[in-house]
Amino acid sequence: MQVFDVVGNMHLHTTASDGVGTHDEVAAAAARAGLDFIIYTDHNTWVDGVSGWYRDEESGRSVLRLMGQEINDQNREPECNHLLCHFISGDLNGAAANPQKLIDAVAGRGGLTFLAHPIERPGFGAAEQTYPWVNWEVTDFTGIELWNAMSDVKWRLRSVPRGLLGAYLPNWVLYQPFPEMLAKWDELLAAGQKVVAIGGSDAHAWPITWKIFTHVIYPYEYLFKAVNTHVLLPEPLSQNVAEAQQQLYRALKLGHCYVSNDLVAAPNGLLFTGRSGQQTALMGDSLRLEGKAALRVASPLRGKIKLLRNGEVIASATGASLEVEVAQPGVYRAEIYRWFWGATRGWVYTNPIYVEH
Repeated sequence: MQVFDVVGNMHLHTTASDGVGTHDEVAAAAARAGLDFIIYTDHNTWVDGVSGWYRDEESGRSVLRLMGQEINDQNREPECNHLLCHFISGDLNGAAANPQKLIDAVAGRGGLTFLAHPIERPGFGAAEQTYPWVNWEVTDFTGIELWNAMSDVKWRLRSVPRGLLGAYLPNWVLYQPFPEMLAKWDELLAAGQKVVAIGGSDAHAWPITWKIFTHVIYPYEYLFKAVNTHVLLPEPLSQNVAEAQQQLYRALKLGHCYVSNDLVAAPNGLLFTGRSGQQTALMGDSLRLEGKAALRVASPLRGKIKLLRNGEVIASATGASLEVEVAQPGVYRAEIYRWFWGATRGWVYTNPIYVEH
């Protein structure tokens, strides 16, 4: 199965809301970090005239930039229920007060919706406030942000000593999605809903000040080298903006993507596939059982590979591949862990293959 792995960041902020970089500065950082695409998601804000290919002269790389929004009801206290709205063509902030109506409005515009940082843990000082998703009765959203880099950072730097250490040794910080986030995803999948997982940076590049210390601890370029979404396409990403947007839209809607911490290692080339009889499936696809199904994880590098069914580990191996025959229907997904900066850390989290009778 030939696929083309393109990597992007789908949650980031600019000076249009509460980030410190302009649209061009953020795009340049993304190009230098090696990203293929970014989606701007400023808070409750829409900016026209920015989408398209951006070329960074310093690196010689180009990055596709698309416009989206992160929308929440700003009159709610605290301001929970943040929704990433992608592939829309205009401002939908007017629907912010009702999460279900907002999800429906985005779908009506042909867009995709992802619950942003749905589960958070408190940090230190001003970062103690959390902004989780609380209205879990909503339906028909595309997916969830399984791993939000800055939510992870906020929790890891939950004291002054940890904050100072993390400020100057950032590679020490990012670890894995919160276990309760993985459990919630499995719960949603077990309920019969196809829920696409993505990862994002939530980059703002704020300078942090503590007494005499001021430091931008997680600048855009660094975060764009960390937690990202890898999208698997059947052909290379088009240089035509409208066509490229449709390629990404189709693949993300189907769940042909995985979440990775690219700081640990470059995962490009990773595949999670299945076959049963004459059928083949890619992560995100359904696969009808014809006797048994063979599920295979193929990684470009060695790691601790886990195959899960309905949230439970059913097989594991240390190496670059894992193949398992299964005879039961269920939601199957894979995780890979690698040693990085003194700890075994989460590296790759695939979207599921839905094995059905």
